Amino acid sequence: MTSDRDDQGQERTRHVGRPMTRVDGPDKVTGSARYSLDTVAPGALWVKVLRSPYAHARILRIDVSRARMLPGVHAVLTGEDVRGIRVGKRLRDEPLLAWDRVLFIGDQVAAVAADDEDVAQHALDLITVDYQELPVLDDPGAALAPDAPLLHPDINSYQGLTERYETVTNLYGHDRVEKGNVDEGFAQADLIVEGTYSTPRTHHAYLEPHNCLVEIDGHGQVQVWLGSKSPLANRSQLADILGIPIERIEINFAFVGGDFGGKGDTIGVPICYFLAKETGRPVKMVLDYSEDFIATNPRHAAIMGVKAGVKLDGTITAWQAQFDFSCGAYASTKYAPSLSIAEIAGPYKTPNVRIDSNMVFTNTVPGGYFRAPGETQGIFAGESHMDVLARRLEMDPVELRLKNLVRDDDTLPSGHRYEAVRAEEVLLAAVEQSGFRNAKPPNGGRGIAIGHRPQGGGPTNVSVTVELDGTVIVGTSIFESGGGTYTLLKQMVSDELGISPARVRVVASAKDIVSPNDMGPVGARVSRVAGEGALQVCEQAK
Repeated sequence: MTSDRDDQGQERTRHVGRPMTRVDGPDKVTGSARYSLDTVAPGALWVKVLRSPYAHARILRIDVSRARMLPGVHAVLTGEDVRGIRVGKRLRDEPLLAWDRVLFIGDQVAAVAADDEDVAQHALDLITVDYQELPVLDDPGAALAPDAPLLHPDINSYQGLTERYETVTNLYGHDRVEKGNVDEGFAQADLIVEGTYSTPRTHHAYLEPHNCLVEIDGHGQVQVWLGSKSPLANRSQLADILGIPIERIEINFAFVGGDFGGKGDTIGVPICYFLAKETGRPVKMVLDYSEDFIATNPRHAAIMGVKAGVKLDGTITAWQAQFDFSCGAYASTKYAPSLSIAEIAGPYKTPNVRIDSNMVFTNTVPGGYFRAPGETQGIFAGESHMDVLARRLEMDPVELRLKNLVRDDDTLPSGHRYEAVRAEEVLLAAVEQSGFRNAKPPNGGRGIAIGHRPQGGGPTNVSVTVELDGTVIVGTSIFESGGGTYTLLKQMVSDELGISPARVRVVASAKDIVSPNDMGPVGARVSRVAGEGALQVCEQAK
């Protein structure tokens, strides 16, 4: 426990930096915490979606007549009913329901609202779809071939596109990070080593699958329960997609049952809105895990080529790399490559760097955010290449890294410069604490790697209300996804106001927030951004 003095010189306890009971802990361990999965509404119908069994095919005919006649079925929706409506965070390229072609196994073809899940599933089994199979582009190389079929020939007509394409291909996004002159750097090298690395798609495997409940109440308000880390951003997206005023949409609080980057989307909500509108009943959709695994937003698969030049003493003179990300059938859940691709060159003071990144449409599940998008793939490839360099130089892998690590007054491959750099101390501490130099057990392997990750920014909403009885209400638009946001805010506010945490209550809501956006817990930003917001409003409150 730590303490300091208040303005009157009185000693007071500080709570930041010491353990305390999590704000959300008691509710979660007793089972009283409400997740969107737990939310029910009287008279709610169950929604299930028919998904494509083909990676790429033309839809020739859909017959839903038998499904409509099944007792207990209240509505059936097909692509023809919502033709032209596309969804997405920024680039609106994914059809609400496919109306002409399906582009991956799991693509949505039809939706049913029925009395219960069994009836809804029976109705899906009664739907007949005739497909014409088309060539499958299952990796970036195939998709970028000159004779590859275009997956999005009409991309220039999509909403959210920031720049029109002069020539439409399956390459929809490109980024470059450049520093110095790589050609000159390679000319200075004593040794040049090239390698290719790949990473697969990786699903978040959160405990709570994607789900939502949508109800249009008696006042015409669209009430949504959604396990989302970004409810305000989702509210804006839904208003844009559905073509209704943002004031008519309310995202109601629900705990998020695991996120890791995968719960910032409105998966299922637009379909449920149209079914609720047609039936006049609340509707609920819960994906089972097979659906979540094949049809939501895993980490992008990537193929990465690396070429590095070094002196015989291990000094890196040049680093060139290229990412080919398989973004999947749509860019709806993550539009552009991240500038974090520079992490493939590591936290090293390399003078000459060129890194290119391509985002490529393929007939695979659309990729999305998952814990440091682009960085995870890049650090794996870059640090693997450092080990290859060490072997070629017959140099200790730790010494090679120490020789090139960025220090104060050095610039990273991205061109950024940081103060009080402690990369060397961190690496040496890892070596010591892990026993890296100790003898290995029989049949045991050992490796070492280092990477760096900057924190994200963006808007966040925090309010502090002092009640007449001395209770302090901290309002936040972030829905707790397990990172401890509410506990942090409670600690910071109690310390800043000099009061007991018992007098501080954290309330989460996406209602009545003036700001149209809040990025939520992304990019390891909440402690820094929401915390700073809490301090600022505490100053105003005082």
